[in-house]
Amino acid sequence: MLGVLSDLWHSLVLKDQTKTEQGYVSAEEHKELIGCTGIVSRELRPAGTVIIDGEPVDVVSEGDYIPKGQQVRVVSVNGNRVVVR
Repeated sequence: MLGVLSDLWHSLVLKDQTKTEQGYVSAEEHKELIGCTGIVSRELRPAGTVIIDGEPVDVVSEGDYIPKGQQVRVVSVNGNRVVVR
């Protein structure tokens, strides 16, 4: 019985690893956004959307509420987290 459960377990468990060195990326960093400015299209509470170069970007403010229509600047990018001020 134990052998059957062991075989079943091994058939369900992922054996391969997805490593960055092999080209796997969980989230693309967009470091080129640092320093760019945009207009808040959905108020930041602190997360929302900003239009940068005509494209919507999901962002988070440094913690403050920022109303729709305000201009903001990207201050950092970490993974898919884009921080504006």
